[in-house]
Amino acid sequence: MVAVRANALVGPDLEFVENVRFQVDSDGTIIDISEEEKPAEYVLPSSYLLIPGFVNAHVHVGDAYLKDHTYGLSLDEAVGPTGVKYKKLSSSTTEEKISSIRNSLEMQVNNGFTSFIDFREGGLQGINLLKESLVDFPIRGLILGRPDNKDPLVEISQQSDGTGFPDVFSLDDVLCEEANILKENKVGHLCAIHVSESLEVISRSLATFGKRDIEVAIDQLDLDFVIHATYADENDLQSLKKNNISVVCCPLSNLYNGLDFPPLKAIIDEGILLGLGSDNVFCCNPDPFRLMAFSLYNARSTKQLISPKDILKALTVNPGLIIQRKIGQLSVGYSGDFLGFDLNNPNLSFSKDVYAALTMRATPIDIDFQMYKGRLVKWKNQK
Repeated sequence: MVAVRANALVGPDLEFVENVRFQVDSDGTIIDISEEEKPAEYVLPSSYLLIPGFVNAHVHVGDAYLKDHTYGLSLDEAVGPTGVKYKKLSSSTTEEKISSIRNSLEMQVNNGFTSFIDFREGGLQGINLLKESLVDFPIRGLILGRPDNKDPLVEISQQSDGTGFPDVFSLDDVLCEEANILKENKVGHLCAIHVSESLEVISRSLATFGKRDIEVAIDQLDLDFVIHATYADENDLQSLKKNNISVVCCPLSNLYNGLDFPPLKAIIDEGILLGLGSDNVFCCNPDPFRLMAFSLYNARSTKQLISPKDILKALTVNPGLIIQRKIGQLSVGYSGDFLGFDLNNPNLSFSKDVYAALTMRATPIDIDFQMYKGRLVKWKNQK
């Protein structure tokens, strides 16, 4: 049992509350939040602000060893079935894969992520390599596996938190029926898919199925969320909303791959839960601060006026709601994952808006206090 006292952004709306005390039990769960003056093991200075640990809503942690190998290539050349990524994945040694995964995990922890959702390649071996690596890092990994030629979907499902399909062209009726049955029979089992990442994907879907790929995915799968939706139109978004399907966008990787900035404001305005992910480590470091600032700046340049709080929610509160896990917010019953920032730090001082400061000015160096499941990860300048 441990208690932390500080100013904090509390609850699902990230409400600023002064001098609040969080009590975390031995399992790492917040069991009490109080503004009463009670003792606490960790009393942060009055200039500090606690927020929930960041949740990376979409990442591929296994391709860090391809950093900067694909700049200037097309999306298909980089991640297509015969692209650079899959050639490397199929030819790399187990030691290379482990080193790549561990590098991604270390970066995420250092940058303030306390949870991530990984689209896992490599079948059961890929799942097991990530699970074995996670033991050494203070971070929670939710693994969405995918079937391959060796390992059937039912076995993938037993060892993972859900299924993450690469695109609608990887589907068939038997596979979809199996995925939907598994989801129905396993509590908390997630199902997601990449959609409308490029115009070429939509054109190919129209030519193959006579429908846009989002419609194909909704028709065939019992989905919790989709990844990208970069080129989703109004009808696509209305269909996603109608079917209670959330969207995770990856703006940094979109522009790295020469694609458009996603319609973040339209997604929010439609009432769809929006999450943000850093996507492939080979093209983008998993850095929530860079992702938030980039998203807000580019939203303005594309005439999308989005509040800093909405972007902060997309990397904290919303991903937890999307995957129906008790993470991403400082509420009773949720995991005690905390990040603390000294608002007197040079990057943050003089700002009149904590949400703007956190999303557009903060960097990983500004994380002064970090906890995962109520256990201290770091407290800068403290022994």
